[in-house]
Amino acid sequence: MKGTKVAYFFLLPALLYVLLFGLYPLLYNIFLSLRDVTFITYIQGTARFVGLGNYRELFANPIFQRTFSNTLLFTGLSILFQFTIGFLLALLFTRSFPLKGVLQSLIMVPWVLPIIVSGSFFRWFFSDNGMLNGFLLAFRLIERPIPWITSGHLPIFSVTMANIWLGIPFNFVLLYTGLQGIPEELLESAEIDGATGWQKVLFIITPLLRPVILATLTLGCIFTVKVFDLVWIITQGGPGDVSHLFSTLSYSLAFNKLHFGKASAVLIVMVLVVALLTALLNLFQREV
Repeated sequence: MKGTKVAYFFLLPALLYVLLFGLYPLLYNIFLSLRDVTFITYIQGTARFVGLGNYRELFANPIFQRTFSNTLLFTGLSILFQFTIGFLLALLFTRSFPLKGVLQSLIMVPWVLPIIVSGSFFRWFFSDNGMLNGFLLAFRLIERPIPWITSGHLPIFSVTMANIWLGIPFNFVLLYTGLQGIPEELLESAEIDGATGWQKVLFIITPLLRPVILATLTLGCIFTVKVFDLVWIITQGGPGDVSHLFSTLSYSLAFNKLHFGKASAVLIVMVLVVALLTALLNLFQREV
């Protein structure tokens, strides 16, 4: 009994941390999302209860509808390309070749750079007079600069490409670490039996790596849906509101328009989307 009390005592700091920085902010955001909270009503303490009114207004708002589709597109494309490129690189680096250590270090560069540096670079890279347009114009692939972050439909794809670049190292590290745990004898036996490289990947490596793959996809979904800083630095959700994600729209509603209730509602929708994606991946993991 005494040992149990001591164990709970050591768990207390972690429990307090979860309550203060996890559960309380979530419950408070739910509370705000059910009220008409603006700067004035928040200061005066007169925010009236509107129930699901904020949510109904959001889902009827074309800006939120576009934000919802932007977030799904941003997340889907980011996860697809980050995982695919990371997996191919992990397979490549299981082999020995010259300058392997140097190239591994270069792959990690996007991960170690501060987001402000990466975001500022991509803002210049995609600008009308930036590096990408300069390269395309120099090789006569285009006749005039493409408005990568100033048009009505390209900005979301531009920030997605930037996020893919940032997320490749994370996928690479997890998948490469998982590949190190696969016994070399299995792959050698399959090779002796006549299995090609892709057959080994499909029928040996992928099944054995399934727990790592699902963990990588789950963490990738969580991190990608809530991306804020990169998109805010590059486009701030613009031009207009065409490249907003849940996080940037919530920030804009809260600190630019001072609609705290609607901003909290956006965050709760984001939490529900993350929870749904995580539940689907966990369900898939149990089924397989």
